[in-house]
Formats: sequence, structure tokens, C-alpha cells
Amino acid sequence: MRRNLLGRGIAAVTAAALGAFALPTGSQAFSPVSYGVALPAAISAQSPVRIVTTSLDATGRPVFRVREATDRTGAARIITSARKAAGTVGVEIDRPMHALEAPSGDDTYREYQWDLDKISVPDAWQQSTGDGVVVAVIDTGVDGTHPDLDGNVLIGYDAIDDVEGGDSDGNGHGTHVAGTVAALAGNDEGIAGIAPDAKVLPVKVLDADGTGYSSDTAEGIVWAVDNGAQIINMSLGASTPTAAEEAAVEYARDNGVTIVAAAGNEREEGSPTSYPAAYDGVIAVAATDESDRVAGYSNRGDYVDVAAPGSGVVSTYPADLTEDGDGYAALNGTSMAAPHVAAVAALLAAYQPDITPDGIEEALESSSVDLGRAGFDADYGNGRIDAAAAIDFLAGDGGDGDGGDGDGGDGDGDGDGDGDGDGDGGDDDGGEERVLPEIAVGYSERHVAYGTRTSTPFTITDGEEPLAGQEVEACVSVGGGDWDCESGTTGDDGEYALRHTATGAFDVRLTVPGSDTMDEVSAETSYTVQAVVKATRTGKGAITVKVTGAAGQKMTLQRLVKGKWTTARTYTATGNRKITGLVRSGSYRVVLASTTTIEGVTSGTVKA
Repeated sequence: MRRNLLGRGIAAVTAAALGAFALPTGSQAFSPVSYGVALPAAISAQSPVRIVTTSLDATGRPVFRVREATDRTGAARIITSARKAAGTVGVEIDRPMHALEAPSGDDTYREYQWDLDKISVPDAWQQSTGDGVVVAVIDTGVDGTHPDLDGNVLIGYDAIDDVEGGDSDGNGHGTHVAGTVAALAGNDEGIAGIAPDAKVLPVKVLDADGTGYSSDTAEGIVWAVDNGAQIINMSLGASTPTAAEEAAVEYARDNGVTIVAAAGNEREEGSPTSYPAAYDGVIAVAATDESDRVAGYSNRGDYVDVAAPGSGVVSTYPADLTEDGDGYAALNGTSMAAPHVAAVAALLAAYQPDITPDGIEEALESSSVDLGRAGFDADYGNGRIDAAAAIDFLAGDGGDGDGGDGDGGDGDGDGDGDGDGDGDGGDDDGGEERVLPEIAVGYSERHVAYGTRTSTPFTITDGEEPLAGQEVEACVSVGGGDWDCESGTTGDDGEYALRHTATGAFDVRLTVPGSDTMDEVSAETSYTVQAVVKATRTGKGAITVKVTGAAGQKMTLQRLVKGKWTTARTYTATGNRKITGLVRSGSYRVVLASTTTIEGVTSGTVKA
């Protein structure tokens, strides 16, 4: 249960708050795929299997066909037929998807719409309010009757029933997302959306209980593209891709549509790579809190592009799903972060109508506020978005125009001061030539296991010549903390190896100090560190789990039941633990939670 935050108090919400939605596994799109389709163990009239075939029409538009079988013979016949069909690029099981609730923990609700000020929305409104831009919200539908969305919700599509609609929401998640994007501003109702003059195109792909099928999501993407969407928001996620979804995403990109997706809420489960966020061309969004810290549930990974507010986000909600009927709620999740980015993308699209999806992504990333470790990192991506700064980036403030003035100023300076300058220059020419060292680092970024003894090679040269015997300062920073530095000297080949044992995510830096004859230069690289877990069978109904680098963290024992991993037991991780009383011949795995400096991990499958 989540609670509603209003100026007059807090009211309970009857529906569960949602994070990112889980989608099933799959394969690559737009190329022949493997057809080793694994059928469920049980197929019957009561438990039919849905088989999705993805193909391309003459224009390259993805087309999806879903057929249902009630026995294994019928399923095999459908799969064989699909393999032989011309233009087939994917055949897969249409597995169910469901909503994943973001962990609430001890989180408190934030001040009313703290997120708008955090990402400089009021300043951005001076330049753009999203007028004329259509944002598709692919979700549980959107309550088009909500007074704070009045006139901003278009007639959309219900991909579940394949009918016009989508402007109703029996769950609340889609309405919450839509309000963040385009709730009316200045109307004396509740909240203000980030792009209050944009239009929301609702596409329903999930039922009132937050469940559905990936084929409907793929169909919804294509429908949104064909019906005028310029931006697509998908607060959906899964640890593996599907051919149908990837084909739909590529179709959207080929048609100039910007796609934004939630990075996922599975940090405590080891941050499995989440799709559609991890597809090429999709802007993946992590979640931050009011203090600009990455949220404890937000996935980390190299597919994360940017971060945005996701905790304690207040937005519109169907009135009949709140106890006092006021129609507002505060929710947590990367699902809440993604529409912040989609809405800012709408501001950019309205400000510069000819902008491309790549241009929007560049503006968002280049203007973001760098958080965490310097530069790109797996928690925040390129940083937390800033709406006003992104518009300024497009406007070119501090760009080529200022550079031109600077060049002219240099010209004037040379003309005014040539006499004295030449005399000083003569003294400089008679002095020692300055050395301009260069540092090459062996790794741009590495991922290592806990306890690994790392050695980072740096090479210092002056042009092509190695700087042997050069004094350097070698530093290590663990978990974004203070730098721990020591002095050293390069070898005959100009190399210096910085050694460190990995006990948490860390950065390494090598600096050549400046002097009267040498410019100071530095080079850095980063390491992410993952815990180690091994589960082995040690008796009938017993397994032993050995853990390195995660003592005291949450450890979940999961069992495979009817093709789905379910939680069997939860422990505090220790170095060595024997677990007994398990179902004999049952399939188990162990999932370690992540910490702020150590990535979680999932063990291999073991039979008890």
C-alpha cells in the first residue's frame, strides 16, 4: 500500500503502487533467431500456451501473430509452421508479465512535488511547456476523466482487447505516470506536470491487476508510432529481451520516436539487466531521491543512461482507487523516474521541433548533473537530468558563439601587446622546452569479483617517447570516498602499475605532477565489484552456500516452480551456510542483494 500526499494530509491508496513491469525472455529482432522454443511442462485447455511469431511486412513494420495451443502436439505444429513462414524473425512463448512493487522500506514521503524544483522545471517553462508534443504512455491505461488531466489525454488504444480506448485505468500506475508528464498547470487542481501543454496518448497493455503479455506491449509500441507519438514512455522491465519487443523498439527508432524506459527495481536481487531499457536506442532511467542519492531499489548497470527523481513522487491517481477520493498519490520506483525524462524530452521536442531522438538523448546526457563517481557510472548513468540545462544545451549557451568572441579577443590582445610579448617570448625561447606528458590507461572500465587483486597499467609518454623514472602520484578511491594516494616512479618503459585488492567499487587515478618544465596531467579509470556466491548440493534435500563479499547482506533462496523463480527462504548472508529440509530434486538458486559498493549476484542452478 502507498499513501497519498496532499497539502491537507495523507490518505491511503487502495491499490498497490507499482515499480517496473516484468516482461518475458526472448531473442534478437530483425535477424533470423534460434527456434529452440522451450514449452511449459504443463499445457492444457486450462493452461494453454501462447506462441508469438514476429515478422516484418514490406515496409519493415513489425507484425505480431499470437496463436494458442492446448496441448504439446498443437504447440509443436504452430512452432513448425511459424518457422517456415516467409519473413519470420522470431518465434517465442508469450510469457505472462506482472507488476513489481518498488520496496518501500522506511522511505518517507517528500515535500509536495520536490522533484520539479530538483530538475529545474520552473526555469525550463520559460522556454518550453511541451506544446504540440504527443507522449505515448504504454502502461495500465490512463484515467482520462481526471480533472488534472482534462483535455490532455487523447483517445488511445487497448492492445489487450485490440480496440480503441486506453483512456481508463483500473490500476492507477498509468495515470500516475501520465500526471508526471502532462498534468495541467495553474488550474487550481492538485499538481503540475513537467510538460503541461503536451498531450498523452494512452496505450493499455496491462490489466487492472498489472499483468499482461509482452506481445501486447510490442503491439502497443507499433500502434503508438503509427498514431503520432513523438515520445514513448515505458515503465516496464524484465531481465531478458523478446524478439517482438525489440522489433517494435527498432521500428519506433527508425520512425524518429524517442523511447524512454525504467531501468528496473531489482537492485536487491543483483540488478539484472532490464529490458526494454537495455535495448539499443532506448533511454534507460534510474531513480534518485530528494537528496540526489540513487534509490535503494534502482537497478545499476552499464545500460543506465540517466537518472531522475523516483522516490516519493506525487502525481495523479484514479479517484476511485484512493480512500478519500481525492485522486492523488505518492509512489516510488524507476517507473516514476522514467516519465520525468519522457516529459523533459517533450520540452526539448517542443523547443526544437526538428530534433532527432539522438539529439534529445545527447541534450539530456550532456546537461545532466554528475552524481556519484566522476563521469559515467552504473548508478546514475551520465547523471541526474536537469530540464533547464537541457534546453540551454540546445540553445547553445556558452557554445560556439562565445568561443567566437573569445578568438576575437585573443586577436585584439596580440595587437595591443606585441612589443612586450615578443620580449618575454625571447626569454621563454632561451629557457628549457616544456614537456607535455600523455597518460594512457590500460582499461577504460573493468568489472571484477570481490577479492580480486587488480593491477592497472598506466603508460606515460612525451609524444612517442616513454618517460622513464618519472615521479607520479597513484591514488585509489573506494565507494566514492576520499582518495588514498602514494608516490611512485615509472619504469624504463614509462609504465606504472597501480595495484589494489577489490573490496568494493573503486576508482584509480595516476597524476604526473606539474613543474616549471612540465604540465600536470591525470588519468582515471573505474572498477565495479561483484560479490561471489557458489551453491552446491551436499546431501539429499540439502545445499551449501559459500559467499564472498556480501556478509550481512540479504540472501534469498529461490526455487523454480512451474517455470517461475519464487522465494523459498530469506537469510542474512554469511561466508558459509548449509541449508537443509529442501524439496528433493527441486531446482534452487541463491540471489545476493547489492550494496552501494558491491554488486549482487545470482548463483547457478543446483538440484537439492
